[in-house]
Amino acid sequence: TVNIDDYVDGVNSLTEVPLMPASSCSSPTRALLATTLLALGASRSLGAQSPMPEVAEALAALRSCGALAQSGSLPEAKAAGLDADARFTALLRRDPRNADLLVGRARAVSQCLLPSADFPGQGQLSAQAIELLEQALEIQPTHWTARFVLANIMFRSPPFLGRAPRAAKEFDALLAQQGDRADVPQYARVFEFRGTLWKRAGDESRAGELWKRGAALFPGDSTLARLAASIAVPRTSTGAPATLGAVRVVASRARAATTAPLPSIRSITKGQALLTAGGAADVFQAVQLQPGATRVGEGSDVYTRGGDPSETALVVNGGRLLGLSRFEGLGGGMFGALEPFVIRSVRYSSGGFSARHGNALSGVLEIETDGRPREKQLRAGLSLVQMSGTARLPLGTKIGAWASARVSNTSALLATHGRTAEFSGAPHSEEAIASVVAAPTPMTELSATAIVERDDSRRILDAAGWNGAFHSAGESRAVQVASRWVATVAPVVVRTNFTADSRSSAWEFGVLARDRSDAGMRGRIDAEWAASPTFAMRAGVERATLSRLDAGAFPTTASVAPGAPTQRGAEQRATARQIGGYVESELEHRIATVTLGVRADRLPGEDAVTVDPRIAVSTRVGAWTARASGGVFHQGRFRAAPAIPDAGTPSGAARTARHVVVGVEREGATTSLRAEAFVKHYGEYVALGAGPEIASGDANGVDLIAQKSAGGRLTGWLGYSLIDATVHLADGRRARSPFDATHSATASATWSLATDWSLGSTVRFGTGVPITPVLGGDTRADGRVVPIYGSVMSDRLPAYGRVDARLMRFIRLPRGLLSTYVEALNVTNRHNVASMAYDATYESRRPVRSFFATRTIVAGAEFQFR
Repeated sequence: TVNIDDYVDGVNSLTEVPLMPASSCSSPTRALLATTLLALGASRSLGAQSPMPEVAEALAALRSCGALAQSGSLPEAKAAGLDADARFTALLRRDPRNADLLVGRARAVSQCLLPSADFPGQGQLSAQAIELLEQALEIQPTHWTARFVLANIMFRSPPFLGRAPRAAKEFDALLAQQGDRADVPQYARVFEFRGTLWKRAGDESRAGELWKRGAALFPGDSTLARLAASIAVPRTSTGAPATLGAVRVVASRARAATTAPLPSIRSITKGQALLTAGGAADVFQAVQLQPGATRVGEGSDVYTRGGDPSETALVVNGGRLLGLSRFEGLGGGMFGALEPFVIRSVRYSSGGFSARHGNALSGVLEIETDGRPREKQLRAGLSLVQMSGTARLPLGTKIGAWASARVSNTSALLATHGRTAEFSGAPHSEEAIASVVAAPTPMTELSATAIVERDDSRRILDAAGWNGAFHSAGESRAVQVASRWVATVAPVVVRTNFTADSRSSAWEFGVLARDRSDAGMRGRIDAEWAASPTFAMRAGVERATLSRLDAGAFPTTASVAPGAPTQRGAEQRATARQIGGYVESELEHRIATVTLGVRADRLPGEDAVTVDPRIAVSTRVGAWTARASGGVFHQGRFRAAPAIPDAGTPSGAARTARHVVVGVEREGATTSLRAEAFVKHYGEYVALGAGPEIASGDANGVDLIAQKSAGGRLTGWLGYSLIDATVHLADGRRARSPFDATHSATASATWSLATDWSLGSTVRFGTGVPITPVLGGDTRADGRVVPIYGSVMSDRLPAYGRVDARLMRFIRLPRGLLSTYVEALNVTNRHNVASMAYDATYESRRPVRSFFATRTIVAGAEFQFR
């Protein structure tokens, strides 16, 4: 244990951030003491040469959050830390070559955000800080503060992570760099900590020698004097002193943005995806819990503010994918096919998004996977439903690789819950994702990522006039090659991405036999230029080729019962192309940030060129931020048609939408509040489906969210969405949209019961979506019975409600960390309804229950080790 009081005076000569007295440190704070050491030298490095006002503001925010963290005010420290992190992030966006800014952001992450995080979150933030510091050292190898902070994080990490050898290596490099200089008191800590590592390794002789050498250089340091006196070793001569490389201060050419330019963006962390009760450790399920996502069902498809899933673009590592879902059925996919353990960040934009994204009407889901591994890490997981494993491995100083695989099989779950009769074959899937990431130079990064998924399910369904097994088999494949290059002579960043992916699915249900295969190849180049501290330009071009193959037997009516009419034909092939580009400018001012953009596209299935102007404005006054955005959005007509015609549901594919989004947000020390109102108008519909033709549509509503920050025993958030979505039919009638779930509310909370225990719960409610009632059946001359529909969308499914709970315990082992959990889904055993089914004559109907319509309990464990 480090005696902080022995060198507080020396520390205060380097930084304005006071250290917490040792007597006031809680056990978790001691374990994270490296966060306080981040203030020891970096303030001098960043502030010695009168930095620009924007850098000074970032440093002031860092000093503020550091002081709050060390005084024990963790919620306030987190709020201030988020501000500091945002400032450094904005500066780095304009000047990614600046090692000092990387160190500043690393300090904000680990000094201010890490202490208030839960146990899993601490590991994630620690890894993020390490990556930032190593990037700084790649740019500037003699950056003493970056190496010292990195060494301390390694020094104080849990033993099972095996970071002691790395800590020793970094301290040795610092000793060689500073030599026998004694003009900076903090240099004494390198002697102290390196000697401690020698003692831990059982070599007291070397430990004592190093402590005595340090005590001779720093005679006023009581800690070194005490340590040197504790071990008697012969005095040895030291080598010639080395000189300390000068710390270079590079003033950023950009100011830190005080406001985010776009509203309607939610960030979902890896911890939220993994630990939220009821989230099924699934990225897409976690997104569905956010305001802005309309709850239409229990599946993984994301419905954004009244739009169907095809209107939300899925972007992974900068490249768009066709989809990543498992167990596809009549209502879409059930779960996502992307392992959350390799996810770095998730951003969900539910309206008014940037001109960078085209061919999307409602939203954008951006997912970034992990970067280059800096240290070896292994993980294995086992639960009632799946087995999984993840490996991260550095392959040298400039290259690394990681891979993750998951095998799911619900046989045990169904058997233990008495549900085997619901399936003629238990759903099962296999998936893997792997990536190789290289950094040939500090300013260049190359990556190659591959994703493979396969799933199969045979569930007994009662739908479309037939009760029988619905067999679904799917397979997804994707390959991505991406690069990032930062110019060394100008503030320019260039990113490229090439993506090739395919998705095939086969359905068998009654007379329905459908085989569909989609494929896509996409390439894009994006560039950003920081023309001045307050002005930036972004531009990019993209090109895509899409193809689709359909084959099988398709019903020509709403029934798939044996004997129902079908259409059999040869394979139907279709292709489409997209080419587009955008230009976007961002102007920052002390009181506001304005983003103007325009994009032009020739979209899939279209011949004409579309032009989409977009604008976003934000301003901040005190703790309040106001934002507004709007624009025009287009999407091509090239979309998959429904396999089973539904003559009761309004049909058509919109090709244009106009958004207006306004919102306010208040960032508090313990609670943040956010409110948004949106107006969206759909137009330029083309035929798609068998129901009444849509001419135009509208979706208006409000999203509210209140979030309690980490720092106390209780954390969580409460979200509510109100939507009024209607369609105007070609025959003049007005009806509810099929995705008009008027009220949606979600509350999620986690209680820290003790140091290593936590209990979480999620409660969700949603208005049932509209349906067109069937009044009876009409028998045709050929004996076929067809449904007689009532008023379009005049009925609704029952309201959806669910309560989930999760109990977790973290067990620290000598060689690893064991995380155990028990999760209960649908605790109240509420029989939620997914759809309505009718008998062969359409005279009676019965509800079709959702997959989690009965209480389901899952237990599992994760083991992380080296």
